[in-house]
Amino acid sequence: MIPNYTLYGDEKNVTFPDILHCESIAARSGRHNWKIAPHRHHILHQFFYISKGGGTFLIDGKRRKIGSDSFLSVPPFSVHGFEFIKHTEGYVITVPLVVLAEVLRRSPDIQAGLTEALSLPESKRLKVYFEHISDEHGDTLLGRSQRLANLVGLLCIETGRIQASQQISSPQKVTKQQKIVQSFLRQLEQNFRTVHSVATYADFLFLTPQHLTRSCKSITGKTASDLITDRLMLEAKRSLVYTKLPVSELAYTLGFEDPGHFTKFFQRHTSLSPSKFRKKSEQNDR
Repeated sequence: MIPNYTLYGDEKNVTFPDILHCESIAARSGRHNWKIAPHRHHILHQFFYISKGGGTFLIDGKRRKIGSDSFLSVPPFSVHGFEFIKHTEGYVITVPLVVLAEVLRRSPDIQAGLTEALSLPESKRLKVYFEHISDEHGDTLLGRSQRLANLVGLLCIETGRIQASQQISSPQKVTKQQKIVQSFLRQLEQNFRTVHSVATYADFLFLTPQHLTRSCKSITGKTASDLITDRLMLEAKRSLVYTKLPVSELAYTLGFEDPGHFTKFFQRHTSLSPSKFRKKSEQNDR
């Protein structure tokens, strides 16, 4: 089975609570001898900017050469890997689909276009967005989350405009199971606060719970129940880090009738109570 990561090599890291993740290409690739084996992400979109160096990029079975000043947009489910030239420089921005949906809610055409992979051999005009996002991601100034959201929205719009003007090679044919999982993730995004049952989502999609779970497991390596849990945990962590909501109120906003059940749920998946998780994140920010 093709590995399905949150971030490459972080199989145990189910979610990250930040609005997005930004790091240098060297930060992760350097640890893996500049080779990233084929893998995919099911709820994350990635943008790459290679400022110096390059190598080979594998996307859905197609191999492409990449060089300096090149740009890549890699949507969820796309199987991708790299063989970088040593000491390649650049940025990787990883954005949860929930964030893309928020920043592009007034641009559904842009969001739809981002479902196809894009590779540009020369894209210096996009470099400025990566630099600004990298600077803001590493800072703790007021309005950080809002500015990051605005910047990644601009990056997406610019990417979508370029994509619309390019003749894109046909993407790999979407399988029936991929369509099922994509539909499930859309339903999950709309209803995760109130619906926690696999059976209910299966009803939405006119499937049996077993069929939905098999499809999710085949495509993402996780069951439908795992994906529901991941989405709840992502929202819980984000709320604990970025809001002052009392834990009891947060529990209710996530559809838990009893705050005690939410605390047990959160602790089961993090080994920390919500209060301790919040306190730890505040200490890390100091």
